[in-house]
Amino acid sequence: MKDMSEVEEKILRNLNSVALEVQRSFQQNFNDEDFVLSEEFKLAFGRFLRSNGQNISFQEHTAVITRAGNLKIYAPNQWFVMATYMVDLVRELINYKGHLEEILRKAELSTDDKKKYIKNLKATNDIKVIEEFKRNTTDYFKGICDTEEDVVTYTEYMTRFVSDYEWWFGSKTVDRTNDYYVSPVLSLLGVVNASQGYVADAAYYFATDVNLQIASKNMIGEKATSLAIKTDRGKKEERKTGGQNLIVYGAPGTGKSRWLEDEFGTEPLTRRVVFHPEYTYFDFVGTYKPVPIYKKTDGEFQNGYINEITNEEPYIDYQFVPGPFITILIEAWLDPKEMYTLLIEEINRASAAAVFGEIFQLLDRRSNGSSEYSYMPSKDLKAYLAKLPELEKYFENGIRIPSNMNIVATMNSADQGVNLIDSAFKRRWNYKYLRIDIGSAVHGGVPIHYAGTKVNWGVFVTALNEKLINSRIDEDKLIGPYFIKPEELKNISALDKLLLYLWDDVLRHQRSQFFSKDVRSFADLSDLFAGTDVLELKSYFVNAGLVDLESETNKDEDDTDISEIEE
Repeated sequence: MKDMSEVEEKILRNLNSVALEVQRSFQQNFNDEDFVLSEEFKLAFGRFLRSNGQNISFQEHTAVITRAGNLKIYAPNQWFVMATYMVDLVRELINYKGHLEEILRKAELSTDDKKKYIKNLKATNDIKVIEEFKRNTTDYFKGICDTEEDVVTYTEYMTRFVSDYEWWFGSKTVDRTNDYYVSPVLSLLGVVNASQGYVADAAYYFATDVNLQIASKNMIGEKATSLAIKTDRGKKEERKTGGQNLIVYGAPGTGKSRWLEDEFGTEPLTRRVVFHPEYTYFDFVGTYKPVPIYKKTDGEFQNGYINEITNEEPYIDYQFVPGPFITILIEAWLDPKEMYTLLIEEINRASAAAVFGEIFQLLDRRSNGSSEYSYMPSKDLKAYLAKLPELEKYFENGIRIPSNMNIVATMNSADQGVNLIDSAFKRRWNYKYLRIDIGSAVHGGVPIHYAGTKVNWGVFVTALNEKLINSRIDEDKLIGPYFIKPEELKNISALDKLLLYLWDDVLRHQRSQFFSKDVRSFADLSDLFAGTDVLELKSYFVNAGLVDLESETNKDEDDTDISEIEE
């Protein structure tokens, strides 16, 4: 893909030349072998999609994109690289369309008239219509061009843009908002099958978002490709800085785990651990545990597990087994050019002070992100670390957290039975409150059955939260859009999960004030939910102008059911 800084600054470029140039570059340089995407690119692209109401999960060679209505696209990694070759063309198409909008605006055409006018320009052989457009275009470029030669050139380019679609490999008329760029991209890539149209969308994203343009320059990861540059763990390099302690909190279903994954990535640089009431310091840091070993026929012993080695004589040995904290601490110290992250789910479901133990001392950080203080490890841990000679220089004066290691966590204080975190522990963390964002949920437009009608999930959650707020319910007990995941929404049992949360946790002492008089038990709440306004939300729907339940109630029963929506 050509760097835009190398392109001569012009108001318009020859679209045909641009199209042929990107096609030639693609045909000469694209390698269709399997490869993995870099973590930098996956983070940037995932963050971009989720900010636009979509979702994405990356597998090794495929990405799964979830769009509105829980519809999925399965995109091989090659599509993203292919899209980068088309960025120059798409950017120029956007540029052309922007100037066309200005030309038509000056002609004072209505929206409907613009569409008809553009379609007529594509289909017409009427010289008078073309000449009229040329005159308007010439007048426009005279106001922004320095030379008469440029005016003539750009007028010719723009006229061909609207009347000769073969010139730029187009098909759909340029009045269309979202897909006029699809046909030329697919045609030039030689993938005219409509199922591969997402390549064009990716090219559009790259062309319009600066962060994606930067990330796409380092798109290919280090595995499964000869182009990758392997990390030399033994090489001395300047250590990354900026490690932090961060807790993300908010109402259930706000996407706390997803936000952290977007910000800090996934395996292998990020390791996830889940705290629970039985989780201990020894689980977190490490301890001696029984480990299976096997006596070979020659008398030597070999480590292993019963499903791996079956023909040797089994024994039990006791060895120090590191926990997730020590594991990622070692990885971070040995790999200074990468930023490592320990991600703790539900940090307050265990006794955090007890689990961290003396690690608590390490959470005070210097400005570069490294621990301000250190502590001397136990004999067991010290003996384990001594087996790794390359670590000696890092731990000779005690254990510290390096500047290239984050510790991040999710916290939800709405759950029953969670542990309180004391102020001394709290002050060593940064905090981010994740607000409820219905608009960004990919399944916000999916309908559910409630009170004898169909209401979009996003509308339902908005109205429910409004009533909870008016009932003086704490904000951390409100409902986030991902309290029920997109793939769960079509199941009745998922809605029962929501109702049970309201019944047992949120409204335990306010049931009679919140639910309708028909609800005497949870069974009533569940059974009546689809046909009756058991949550008494009707006024919230109507007053907010979200939906009129009365007008919806008598709709035909043949309307599309949630179970008919394809994943």
